[in-house]
Amino acid sequence: RSVLAMNPAAPARSFGALNWALLGLYLASMIGIGYWFMKREAASSTDAYFRGGQRVPAWVAGLSIFATTLSSLTFMGIPARAFQTDMSWYIGQLPILFIVPLVVFFYLPFFRKLDVTSAYEFLENRFNMACRLFGSFSFILFHIGRIAIVLYLPAVALAAVSDISVDTAILIIGVLCIIYTVMGGIEAVVWTDAIQAIVLMTGAVLCFFIATSRVDGGFGGMMEIANQDSKLFQSVSLSDFSLSNGTTSFVVLFIAFFFNSLVPYTSSQDVVQRYVTTPDIKAAKKSLWITMTLSIFGSLVFFGLGVAIYAFFKTNPEAMDPNLPSHDAILPFFILKKLPTGISGLVIAAIFAASQSTISSSLNSVATCWIKDVDQRLLRKGRSDQTYLKAAKWVVLIIGTLGVGAALWMAHAQIESAFKLFNTFIGLSAGSLGGLFALGVFTKRPGGTAALIGAGTGFVGVLILHLSDTGISGLLYAVIGFALCFFTGWIIGLITPSNQSTN
Repeated sequence: RSVLAMNPAAPARSFGALNWALLGLYLASMIGIGYWFMKREAASSTDAYFRGGQRVPAWVAGLSIFATTLSSLTFMGIPARAFQTDMSWYIGQLPILFIVPLVVFFYLPFFRKLDVTSAYEFLENRFNMACRLFGSFSFILFHIGRIAIVLYLPAVALAAVSDISVDTAILIIGVLCIIYTVMGGIEAVVWTDAIQAIVLMTGAVLCFFIATSRVDGGFGGMMEIANQDSKLFQSVSLSDFSLSNGTTSFVVLFIAFFFNSLVPYTSSQDVVQRYVTTPDIKAAKKSLWITMTLSIFGSLVFFGLGVAIYAFFKTNPEAMDPNLPSHDAILPFFILKKLPTGISGLVIAAIFAASQSTISSSLNSVATCWIKDVDQRLLRKGRSDQTYLKAAKWVVLIIGTLGVGAALWMAHAQIESAFKLFNTFIGLSAGSLGGLFALGVFTKRPGGTAALIGAGTGFVGVLILHLSDTGISGLLYAVIGFALCFFTGWIIGLITPSNQSTN
């Protein structure tokens, strides 16, 4: 149950000059990092701009992957989910224990052996050019939408704690992120990601301890309330296998989140690109083990934070504002109401960090795909490296602008839960792409034609399912798209001649 409607609105509190100063200092430091890497010639060639000269330390790459995959959807979306319902979706973090070993032992050797810059070079090498373009364009379209969602969430946070509109907040976050990404390339992106991951986790832990300290009885009191109000895992069922929206089936949730996570770790350029920024495969493997550890323990903090905030407002109902625009705003509201001046500015900076880590990764990765898979491969072959480098910076600027525009539209739409919307979006646009990579890694016979038919079947099948309003949970779209692509491609590959590319 929710505590949102318990009492009249509490008076608002000004964000304050100190908070603004700290927030401004953080944003300026991100621009400074981009400028630093630009001046030290880290972005002087396409190899440096897209792969960082393969000199990124394993721990930095690991933090970068963690920050990229979790982002502001973790910092705000997960506590909001736990506040509104319970911690059942923490089940979705457990598949990472199986996904990382799968990537380390099966996928990673392919990417490092081929020495790819774009992940979709693998698809051309294994199948054909058409498969490479399918993968690249699927990634690009998906990440324009992703940029919009992770811009929207922190903009809600800033609007909730200040008199700046959501639209203005989107523009501030988006423009500053575009600037440092254009300047510093992937090396600036991964180092800012690492810093942002630390800021993000520090902010979450700080919020958790403050929230529990304000609950009667402290941590014990919070757990008692959570148990009484079924905010932990009481709703999870081991015998239920419902596929509908709102399912509480352990098996269904585990499988759904397994494929929702498998897709980015095996077929998404922004993650795969980190695998080739490290000096060698040993460092790449180490970065993934770091990411796995952070994902398991870090996500537990975010889910626990939502429960702690629920317990706080349950014991302090007079502090709640029933007029919050959505549950996604509960964390920034708590930050404004109960964190001391200065601390609240740092935590809002953590929300900004969560958003910018994902946006910058998406921008650089989209530019990588466009230049390597389209411009350099098809449109303008044989041009100078500097020509492609300049084009990459223009791509960052254009895609960033499109993402900002989409976020502005989203700010005026009715969205029940941005976290839920994002997981639905993964399945619609990327499920079949994950199946395509699995087809290339785990089978030998299917050629390019079989792979394309499989990918098309997966995409169209999920789209029809979504438009038909069957009631099947959007969390399962990635599973369905993956399975349709893989098995269709595999079966067709068995009954047709192999036309595997040797490029």
